[in-house]
Amino acid sequence: MQLETEARAIEAFHRRPRILRLECGVQHYDWGDPDAIPAILGRPNPEGRPFAELWAGAHPDRPSQAIIDGVRVPLDLLIRDAARNILGQTLSNRFNGELPFLIKILAAAKPLSIQAHPNHTQALLGFERENLEGLPRDAAIRNYRDPRHKPELLVALTDFYALRGFRPLAEIEQTLVETPELGPLAEHRVRDANGLAALYNHVMRLSQPGVSTLLEPLIERMEKENDQELFTPKDRAYWILRAHREFSTPGRADRGLLSMFLLNLVRLRPGQAVFLPAGELHAYLQGVGIEIMANSNNVLRGGLTSKHVDPEALLQVLTFHAGPSEVLEPVTDSEKPWLTKYETPAAEFRLRRLTLDAEQIYPLVKGEMRLALITNGAIDIAAEGPEQLRARQGEALLIPAGLGCQISCTAGAELWLARVPRTKTTRR
Repeated sequence: MQLETEARAIEAFHRRPRILRLECGVQHYDWGDPDAIPAILGRPNPEGRPFAELWAGAHPDRPSQAIIDGVRVPLDLLIRDAARNILGQTLSNRFNGELPFLIKILAAAKPLSIQAHPNHTQALLGFERENLEGLPRDAAIRNYRDPRHKPELLVALTDFYALRGFRPLAEIEQTLVETPELGPLAEHRVRDANGLAALYNHVMRLSQPGVSTLLEPLIERMEKENDQELFTPKDRAYWILRAHREFSTPGRADRGLLSMFLLNLVRLRPGQAVFLPAGELHAYLQGVGIEIMANSNNVLRGGLTSKHVDPEALLQVLTFHAGPSEVLEPVTDSEKPWLTKYETPAAEFRLRRLTLDAEQIYPLVKGEMRLALITNGAIDIAAEGPEQLRARQGEALLIPAGLGCQISCTAGAELWLARVPRTKTTRR
């Protein structure tokens, strides 16, 4: 019965393509913030359940529900059946009839795992290999849940802390030399990328007793220093101790703590961003942000998590570039100060932020599919003809390629517009 109802709704969309309201799914990972996403959604959370990510997109792990004449249709199913109406002919051909990006609100109250994402070839081969091994797509020990890469952009909505990319080589060497407990690691000289790769391979392949032997006296010393004068979020030790308390157990120091000494500590102010290409080692630590990525859920983990950790799989995808972490600053159009752009080399997505004043009108010409996510206020969106929708913060809208429209608001609003670049960009 449900399939028949969905089929009738899809046929109705074929007859009259329209702007669609999306119901977005939530991922309740244990590192999630119990307050930030519920506040945006206007939804009470009396149990204090963690709300980690709000997904707006068509990934099969958590597809949004498109509302067509009151019927909920999974967005991946709708796009599979109506790709040309939604994406347009060119994008449908280019991305095999799939929405190529996924946009999220991410809210982290605790550190996320040490992780990296594969490139195109690694994702395809890894996905096929695990299929041949007979692993279900939702298996806890699976590394590759789809055959796609996952470049991603995160824009901070609040102060946001992260570890991103290997520190400059001189800083790593200095840390190893000046930290007596890490003395055994200082034997690995890190004067170039090969030396860094050798060091990190050694770290990730240490036995668990070896990890604990290195870390336990160091953590004990850091705890005593913290008792004398509290570390603050600008201190690396602050995050190392938080992660240790969260993920280590008696006699078993978490392996991911070693990576925290080797990566750049980054603080993003609201509006600043980081772009993560394939192979970039990173971990989000705390904060709320807008995240957009290629339509993938492939994550290779190296610690700081209760989920599956596979050091060997992680090592296979890493790139060993060292240097200060680049912070991506927003670009504001001088003629349109309410429009902010975030430029990346990703072929799958572009992200824009609109900060609209009352009675301001923003036109969207037809020819490009867009996904809009409202994070503050409410907007009115009028397509060709009499149809008009109002969307409030926490809601998302899908604007098919064949429809032009106008966005306006009566009391101010902030929304994010995601689309595919107009011209094909070199993939990384």
